[in-house]
Amino acid sequence: MTDIFNPATMNPTVLYLTLLAGLWLAVTAAHVAGTGVLELATLGLLVVSLYALVQMPTTNWLAVIALIGGTGCFLVMPYVKPRLARWAELGLLLQAAGGIFLFTDRAVSPLMVAVTIGLAWVYNRFVLLPILTAHRKPGEYDDANDVVGLHGRVLKALEPVGTVHVNSEIWTARSSEYLPAGVDVIVTDKRGLELVVEKAKREEPVDTGNGRH
Repeated sequence: MTDIFNPATMNPTVLYLTLLAGLWLAVTAAHVAGTGVLELATLGLLVVSLYALVQMPTTNWLAVIALIGGTGCFLVMPYVKPRLARWAELGLLLQAAGGIFLFTDRAVSPLMVAVTIGLAWVYNRFVLLPILTAHRKPGEYDDANDVVGLHGRVLKALEPVGTVHVNSEIWTARSSEYLPAGVDVIVTDKRGLELVVEKAKREEPVDTGNGRH
C-alpha cells in the first residue's frame, strides 16, 4: 500500500485519469437515477485520487480546483438553467489547464489531456445532453423551439445581425431585412444560440417573456 502511494513511483498521467474518472462519474451520477453503484464508484475513485494527491508534495492545488470546477460546470449549470447545458463545455478549458499544471515537478501526458478533452466533449454532447433532454418534464426548456413564436424588441439594429430582448433575455439575432432599435419582432427560428426574427405586425401584442405587452 505504501509503495502504491510513493511519490517517487506514482505516474502523474494515471493519477490525473483516476481523478478525472471520479469527477466524470459524479457528473454521470447526477444525470442518471441509479442504484447507488455510480455514487459508490465515484466516492472510491475520488478518495483514492485525492489521497494520492495529498501524498505528492508537488501537487498544484489550484490545478486540482480547476479540474473540479471544470467538470463541476457539467454538474451544476444544466440544473441552474437548462439552456446553459451547452455552455458548460467551457469548463473543458479549466479541465485542460488543470491537467497540464497538475504537478509542479512532472507533467501529465499532453496527448492524454487532449484525448480526455475530446472524449469529454463527445460524452457530454452525445450522452449527457440526450439524457437531460429525455428526463425533462413537459413544459420545461426545449433546446429546439423554446423561444420560437415569442415576441421581442430590437436592442441593437439588425443589419442583418444585432441583438434583441426576448423571453427576459438578450439574444444575438438576425433578420432578412434591416431592423432598427426599438422595432417589435417575432422569433421565427433558432439556430444554435442565434435567433432568426422578422418584424412583428402592428396588431400583434408584444410579449418579451416578462409579462409586459
